Amino acid sequence: MLAVAAVPWSDGPLRRLAGGEGEGRDPSFDVRLDASTLRAEGERLPLGLRYYVDADGTSALVQGNAKAAGQLYLARQLPVQERDRAQASFGYRNGRVVPLSGG
Repeated sequence: MLAVAAVPWSDGPLRRLAGGEGEGRDPSFDVRLDASTLRAEGERLPLGLRYYVDADGTSALVQGNAKAAGQLYLARQLPVQERDRAQASFGYRNGRVVPLSGG
């Protein structure tokens, strides 16, 4: 803990980890990502429904953030890694997550 105390306080990641100001209803993603569709669908879709989030052709950072958004907002549903096993599919398009099928 002594090392942490010696680090100057800033608005960087250390402050967020230390319990600084909250971000509000939506987290701050590392990429441009409007996940409002996922939030709305997570409240509407039935418990246990299988979903897939498609971010193919994007960077690993975008793919990871899209996956994290799905896990956050679709926590009552089940993620799958193959689109053909999903009952609902969502895609990352120009900074937004949009329904592709079933959602």
